[in-house]
Amino acid sequence: MEYAWGIIAIIGAAFAQIDGVMKQDWTRTGNIDFHAAALESPSPQPLTLRVEEKRITENAMGQDVVELRWRLATLDEAKELVVCWNARQG
Repeated sequence: MEYAWGIIAIIGAAFAQIDGVMKQDWTRTGNIDFHAAALESPSPQPLTLRVEEKRITENAMGQDVVELRWRLATLDEAKELVVCWNARQG
């Protein structure tokens, strides 16, 4: 049963604050996502544009720990997406 507790400890550590030296603050990865609350609904649903970011921290053992998160896109990022879309369509 020692193995199962190790997995729980790793999963629990994934949601805790990582102590160490920050090597790179939150930066965009280039991945985007259009999120819809209810895909199966017959009525129109709003789409939420989300942007993936990553942060790199070096832990006490010298290993790089990469954290990923999704956040809502800013208006400037949405405009950038529209410009890229229109450039590819033309």
